[in-house]
Amino acid sequence: MSDFFLVLLIASVAAILTYLGAPAAERFDVPHRVVSGALQFAAGVITALVAFSLMPPALYKGATTWIVLAFFLGGVLFVAIEFISQRFLRPDAEGVGAASPGFYIGILVDLLVDGVVIGIGATLTLTTGLLLALGMAISTAPLAFVATATARRQGIAERQRKRIAQLFIVAIIGGAALGYLVLRNQPLDVRLFLIALASGFLVTTVTQSMIPEANREGEPGFAGVLFMGGLSLYGLMALTIK
Repeated sequence: MSDFFLVLLIASVAAILTYLGAPAAERFDVPHRVVSGALQFAAGVITALVAFSLMPPALYKGATTWIVLAFFLGGVLFVAIEFISQRFLRPDAEGVGAASPGFYIGILVDLLVDGVVIGIGATLTLTTGLLLALGMAISTAPLAFVATATARRQGIAERQRKRIAQLFIVAIIGGAALGYLVLRNQPLDVRLFLIALASGFLVTTVTQSMIPEANREGEPGFAGVLFMGGLSLYGLMALTIK
């Protein structure tokens, strides 16, 4: 079995687990408090993923100045995408049943970046790619749930909601294939630079998108516990999966 096929298989696990958030949102009317808790947990997982799996090899093996710059630029990239999507793609929020293209584009870009991170991680070792895929799946399933639940509230047709959910799978697997095929033969410094870039993007996603969305109707009292739970779970996975 080729390494590329294994990377696609690993990415498919993350994609399928992410996709499951969509039919769950179609079937159940879950209170925002539950969604908020899931997002807090997912935010903890992403934070731990950056802290335990992405940044350490980048800092220890890469040029420190370039790695820190890449981390900063990753955050700037997220802010730029968020600004463009909200400034030019988001329709009048008061419109009845109005969709928010920027919201969905932001999620799809995030999932694409997640897929690329899985692919880049797999160029280091397949175990790293698998660990990243599992961590991503835990964190992205709530995003798929929130996106589908939001689409239902906005009155988007079921057929369109299903297409959006299918794009989640395409984004993750396509990103992983792109990350692996394009970058596997690149110098290590290039791959580490991109890992730091993705890390900055993901951390900014947590602070500027996931946690604010989780706290949109007020922060639940157990938010800190769930955040630490996600962080601790991924930390345990990182230490036990070799």
